[in-house]
Amino acid sequence: MSALIRFEKVSFSYPGDEDESLHEIDLEIEEGSFVAVLGHNGSGKSTLAKHTNAVLTPTEGRVYVGGIDTRDEDRLLDIRRQVGMVFQNPDNQIVSNVVEDDVAFAPENLGVPTAEIRERVDSALRLVGMYEYRKHAPHLLSGGQKQRVAIAGVIAMQPRIIVLDEPTAMLDPQGRREVIATVTRLCRENGMTVLLITHHMEECIGADRLVVMSNGRIVADGSPETVFSQVELMEREGLTVPETTRLLYELNREGFSLPLDRLTTESCAEAIVSALK
Repeated sequence: MSALIRFEKVSFSYPGDEDESLHEIDLEIEEGSFVAVLGHNGSGKSTLAKHTNAVLTPTEGRVYVGGIDTRDEDRLLDIRRQVGMVFQNPDNQIVSNVVEDDVAFAPENLGVPTAEIRERVDSALRLVGMYEYRKHAPHLLSGGQKQRVAIAGVIAMQPRIIVLDEPTAMLDPQGRREVIATVTRLCRENGMTVLLITHHMEECIGADRLVVMSNGRIVADGSPETVFSQVELMEREGLTVPETTRLLYELNREGFSLPLDRLTTESCAEAIVSALK
């Protein structure tokens, strides 16, 4: 896999703010990967997300999307065709009174031919499991369904990467599960690159890679198994670890020697049974 998005020594400060929201970030997002960025409020993760499609540009350093420097204003449309963004509140992203019209909105504005728009809309709605609701009014859908429609609207643009900035923040647990299952399937079955910004630990478990941010810096970067095994680090950052990791960690404090990289219930149970034998 090759780097689709590359941060090189990126620092950023908001106007009038003396503190840096990002500090010398080096980060590569590989094509076809599922990367989750985890951090507490104010850690810089949403600021990082907005640099991926030039909503924000670095105060210092460079961000490249598909080899294009995001500070090149002449290439802004090229960048935003490659990177689609989904935000927290699905109600703020819905612009039409019918689901299929809402999904068609972005490709229409990109000048996509009508016949192709029809194909893109139907395909996108099927991918997110919302095709049967194509004639429905968006305001009658659940929060999770609305967010899946918003994701379909991004997919219809046919970007190379989808960036989701706290997409489940306003959803109930069922809606959160629907959205995470959808984006995971888009990556695994359709090869779409996914960058998920979140502060929910459980949403990161299925990712290929987990990046933890704190005060504008990257403090951990690796597989979820590797990162969640750093229990003390996560605690210092005010973040939780999976219950399986916590159980194994507490058993180790009582004298066991158990691996902390068992995130599923089954693998955790196997590790404990093996140790007891």
